[in-house]
This record gives sequence, C-alpha cells and structure tokens, in this order.
Amino acid sequence: MTTETAFDVTHLPELYQIDAERLQLAKDRQAAVWRREKPDKWPILFGAPLASAQSEIPNPDLKEAFYDADLMLCGQVRGSCGAANARSDAVPSMRGNYGVGTVLACVGLEQEVFADKMPWPRQHLSWEQIAALEPDDIEIQGTFARGLDFMRRAREVMEDAPPLYCMDTQGPLDLAHLIMGDDFFYALHDDPPFVHHLLEISLELGIRTHTWMKEIIDEPLDRIYHGNGLYAENMGIRICEDTTAIIAPDSIDTFAIPYTRRLAQHFGGGWMHYCGRNDYLSAAACDVPEIRGLNFGHIPGHEHQHPFEEDMQRCLDSGTVYFGNWPRFFRESGRDYLDRMYRWSSQGCMITSGNGALGGKDGFADVEAALDYWYSLN
Repeated sequence: MTTETAFDVTHLPELYQIDAERLQLAKDRQAAVWRREKPDKWPILFGAPLASAQSEIPNPDLKEAFYDADLMLCGQVRGSCGAANARSDAVPSMRGNYGVGTVLACVGLEQEVFADKMPWPRQHLSWEQIAALEPDDIEIQGTFARGLDFMRRAREVMEDAPPLYCMDTQGPLDLAHLIMGDDFFYALHDDPPFVHHLLEISLELGIRTHTWMKEIIDEPLDRIYHGNGLYAENMGIRICEDTTAIIAPDSIDTFAIPYTRRLAQHFGGGWMHYCGRNDYLSAAACDVPEIRGLNFGHIPGHEHQHPFEEDMQRCLDSGTVYFGNWPRFFRESGRDYLDRMYRWSSQGCMITSGNGALGGKDGFADVEAALDYWYSLN
C-alpha cells in the first residue's frame, strides 16, 4: 500500500537526470565485457554527490521505506542520481529494498523490520512443514506482494528511468537455510534426502519469484540490471551464497553447486555473490560455465582477506568476470590503485568500482579526475 509523503514523488523524474547517449555507451561497454568481448574502453563504475535539488529528496530510514512505497522510491532514486551524476560506466537502477527474506513470504514466512538495519527473517518452518511443502504452495503474498506493488508504483512514477531490478535474491541453499533456520546444518548430515527436497522447493521458489518480478518490469529472463551499476545481456540473475560460504567442500559440491547451476541455467546464466572468503567456493563457481561473474562482500576489518592477485588470476583463467569494488591498500595512491585495477580490467576479467581511488592523502580529488586518468590508460 502506498501512503502519502510530504514530498511529491511526481517531481522525481525531473530530478533524475541522465545523458541517454552516455548511458548507452556504459551499457555497451559492460555488455561486451560480460560476453568476453573487448569494448571501446574498459568500463569502470563511480558514484558522485547529489546536486542540491536532488539532496532535497527524502532519505528515509529502512523501516520507513519498508512501509511506504513512495518513501522507498525516494531513497532508491537518490542512489540512482548519484550513479547518474558520475557519468561513468555505471548503469543506474533501483529495487524494492525489502531484505534477504523477501521471497520467503511466498511460503508464509515474514521478517522483523528495523530502522537501522536490513529486515531479517526470524520465522522458520518446522521439519514437518517443510516435508509437506510442494511447489504449488508457493504463492504471491505478504512482503513479496508488497514488493511487487512497489515495483508497479515505481514504474508508474518513473517509467524505466532508472530501470528496476529484482528484489533481494538468494541462492537455493541460502533460501533453504533461511526457511529452516540453523537446524539446516544438522539436516545436511542427518537427512540428505530431506535437504534435497527442501533445495528443490528453494530452487522453484527462486525461479517463480524471479519470473514474477521480471514480468512486472518487462525484463527478459536472460538480461539483468543490478545494484545501481551492473548491466548484462547474457545472464538474468544474481545468486547469493552466503550460507554456502560457511559449509564444507563436500556439502558445497553436493547441496549447493548443482542447484545454483540449475537456477543460473533457467535465466541464461547468472553471477554469484558471497560475503567472506572461501577459496573452494570461488573455484567451484568459476568452474560452472553458467556463472558469468563473481563478487565478494568484503567484511569490515577483513577487507584485505582476499588475495587480490590470486582471485583475479582465477577469474582470468576461467573466463569469469569479477564485478565489484576492491579496497585500497594503506598508503596506496589513487593512481596506483587504478593502475592495479586496470591491469586486470584490461584483460576482460573485472568490472570494478573506482570510488576507492578518491580522497585521502594521495587520492583523486573528484570523480572527473579519476575517470580522466582511467580512460588515459585505455
């Protein structure tokens, strides 16, 4: 349901300004890299400050946005304005930001909502309830229905400028964990057939919910906008594997990768995100042809845990694209940082964010200067 806000959201389209020609160039460059082709310039993504008028757009907290579609839209448009203002190779987009448990509503589970952190699912189904689940039990309801209403409202106000992307999406194993709770880890060892049943339900949940969302935004199954930056024409889904990252290699092989691959296949390919470090999972993902890309969530305090050169070499060797930011080293200049990123980007195995090159003692003063340097390397 949409409630009234003090801000008139019909003014949002005039506040979101983007150069259509520059946007098409960004899309062409990213799409080429994902196809493993060489673009005219190797792409890099930036965000930039809001213009004064844009800064007047309301910036709701997470709970306010959850319960008010127009406030949600305001917060999302603010982010897209920042991406558009940078005039880089970022492709702005927005979503209904309802949390990792959004699609769980389709099997009757809801989340706790907070003002200062993302919603989190605390409800779970019992072993008996899961055993009785069938694909036809998956239906549009609850928070997922709220999210679809937001997507319709966003298109009504903004049309496709910026485009919408699918709400928060988890891989089959992550969904299984969220549905069952931590008893899932016991089930992996105690009852594998039960786990496979749950994973089949989770796979179907991922397929159906993504299909419903793509129908609303008129997005082909094998095309994707994501994260207020990414655009690709040869894959259609982002798959999260945060739970997968903390299980053993044999469980990854048995319970995660086969279902992840089937989900990616349904949407003409996908890219994988997980937080933390699991080299076995990274290698397993890179061995799946349908996984076009990889992204790590760098955990605060452990930002340099991933071995940058090793991870990039793995991507290069496997034909996988790393999408996302990397932290800047202590005392590394902005130029040295971009040089380090360019070494791999120019081999077609990375599309990165350049904001790490900004600020600090030896960083670039602004996006324009960083972009000029980056393109001088091409």
